[in-house]
Amino acid sequence: MTGRATFGDFAAAARVYLEDAVPPAGPATRRWEAAARTRQTEAFTASMRGAIEVMARYFADITAPVARVSLPDRGLLSPWARAGIEARDALGYAAAFLSSGGAGTGQPGQVAAIGSVSGGLDAAAVSMRTGRDLLHTHFRIGPDGARRDHSEWAQVIASGPVTRALLLEVASWARQIAPQGATLALSRAPAQRDTAEARRRLNAACQWLWVLDSAVQAAHRDHPVSAQDVRLLHAVPVNAVPDRRVPDGTETVRELCHGALGSAERVRHVAWLLPPQAAWSPGLTADSLRQSARCATVISHHCEILLRSLAVRASGRGDAALSTGLLASADAAGHAREAWLHAARGWNLMTTDTRGVISPAAAEAADLALWAGRMAYADPGWTLDLGPAQANRPPETLAPEPGDLRDVVAAVHHACHTLTQIAAADQEQIRTAASAGRLLVPTRSLPDTFDIPRAFAHAPGDRVDQVLADYRGAGVASARANAAVADVASAVRSPSQMLTAARAAVRGGGGLASGDRSRVAEPTAVWQWSPSAAGPIEWPSVAELAGVVRWSRDAAGPVERTLRDLGVTSQSVLLRAAAIDQAGEQIILDNAPASGPRSRRADIADLSRSAGTAELVNHMLASANPHAVAILRPPVPARAAEAEAEP
Repeated sequence: MTGRATFGDFAAAARVYLEDAVPPAGPATRRWEAAARTRQTEAFTASMRGAIEVMARYFADITAPVARVSLPDRGLLSPWARAGIEARDALGYAAAFLSSGGAGTGQPGQVAAIGSVSGGLDAAAVSMRTGRDLLHTHFRIGPDGARRDHSEWAQVIASGPVTRALLLEVASWARQIAPQGATLALSRAPAQRDTAEARRRLNAACQWLWVLDSAVQAAHRDHPVSAQDVRLLHAVPVNAVPDRRVPDGTETVRELCHGALGSAERVRHVAWLLPPQAAWSPGLTADSLRQSARCATVISHHCEILLRSLAVRASGRGDAALSTGLLASADAAGHAREAWLHAARGWNLMTTDTRGVISPAAAEAADLALWAGRMAYADPGWTLDLGPAQANRPPETLAPEPGDLRDVVAAVHHACHTLTQIAAADQEQIRTAASAGRLLVPTRSLPDTFDIPRAFAHAPGDRVDQVLADYRGAGVASARANAAVADVASAVRSPSQMLTAARAAVRGGGGLASGDRSRVAEPTAVWQWSPSAAGPIEWPSVAELAGVVRWSRDAAGPVERTLRDLGVTSQSVLLRAAAIDQAGEQIILDNAPASGPRSRRADIADLSRSAGTAELVNHMLASANPHAVAILRPPVPARAAEAEAEP
């Protein structure tokens, strides 16, 4: 509803570009085709290197808290933490196989033409990088070089559910790239002799991308990522303040809803920034805090009016359950109005050391009260000066269609959520201002035992405690109203359900280990970032996402595919070929451990030395067989194996 770019926009664009990363070669002479295939391999390799570098930065962000866990201790980590480390290592092995140089751009910031040999992969890398940049807009670097939250979405991004969804998203990109590169590397088209090694290494890199995806898929099977978690990740918007707008009286109800939603986001953005400045900011005045509390009172009242009107509308449509829920949320909004009114009155006998300034947060709160009032009252020119003695908007014009009801509920939900943010921010401001000695009371209001020869004195602790208690009460009442409206939003499938999902994700904790029964303590800070993150990468020495092209378990093996290429259509012959493929894979899986573990990455290239062997291994990896990845993985120390076997 905000119109801002979201992470899902760039994730979806990356998937679309990856679908056609390697365009089919057109008819040509044998000599021309060999040269074209060589150039295509070089370009794809260079572009794949750029995409891997971007994905590596995602893994560096996600796995920062557990990056220093030793290999023997990895068995003590949670499944998702292990998956993140294993996927990061697999990506490093893939990068090591891609030699430097090549004809492609290989740079995520330099895009070849879409439809060219590597244009799709280059464009996908740009979308991946832009999506990561979008996530990082919600964080900033403090003077000490440490990461700091910079918006209300920061804790959502760092939460366990969203972190796991991000791992699943990046793994899906790897899953798309792997078959594209492997198909190119093992193409039956003629190739120049000096490119054979490059094609083998490209195929080996693609095999490690399958290993990456397999590690994430294994964690997903143990602790599934819900569709709601994926939607929440995709809903993360860019951290940009919507433009300020004020209604001019010509807006429709839907336009008023959108305006109120944008205003609510502006209030929350400004409120997020206020508490750290309370010790010195001239905008911290009793006038500002009083206006914010009064506007919160008005907003609560308007939410109550809107919810009662919607209840009447729902009742008229015969939806008694929805009407009951709306009335309950209206009652909760009424209680919030009373609590905020009590908090506003607390400033009658308290002031601050600066006066006469209205902070941006207080001004934005007045805008939100105006938008909500234009929705609640029949007068299209209503203003705050006119007060509440006005005719309410008729229910039939407030929500003539079911879709309109969802929009109004979304606007009310955002308004109630904003009230909880205002209460939390103002409490922190008051607490900080009191510690800095910025809260004052008239000397005449103090007991006679206070002999102070000035008109104002520092507010005693009991006065500050009373004001804080009033704001806590307003915060609790606003939270209850928000929870009640959230239930209604869920019932009508309002787009504001993401607010509830975000709140649940934050409550679930941060880190790859949140929600898992880990046996070792892991830091909760997940999304790490530093200025050096843009430098060179130091390589280490599941439900399907919509629209992602994946190889299925029953994909044709090399023998069956060869027969199909020869034009064989007999089902009995193809079934025998499939059985041969399956038997061959099982023999390899049963006997690979007997030959001893492979300890060096260079040894893995042997699995791509023969086109037939490479094709068979690729098929096993693409089939998502968890035992197939053991062929490629380095040996696991005995201590790690024993730890992983513990219950």
